[in-house]
Amino acid sequence: MKQGFDCSGLVVFTHAKIGIHVPRTAKAQYKSKNPVLTTDILPADLVFFTIPGKNKNIHVGIYVGENQFVHAPGRGRKVMLASLENPYFQHHFIGAGNFLDIKKCR
Repeated sequence: MKQGFDCSGLVVFTHAKIGIHVPRTAKAQYKSKNPVLTTDILPADLVFFTIPGKNKNIHVGIYVGENQFVHAPGRGRKVMLASLENPYFQHHFIGAGNFLDIKKCR
């Protein structure tokens, strides 16, 4: 059995560390996020991508700045840094958002 995080589990874990409850799946996270315009993405915002051929599943990462985000590419694989400028992620990008109290944070 593979251990570790999948993409949505990484988001659940990191948000729980700061006392924020988020839905368990990336699809549910995408549906219930506070939307953020692509031009307004800040560190700690979530970035969402479609997964081709996977029953319309969604992948999620945590934006860290300078067009970079941290994500878990799959359970049992190492958490890694990736670029929003990567053609694959550019093509599959579907939006950004967060679960932060915007009034307090922005």
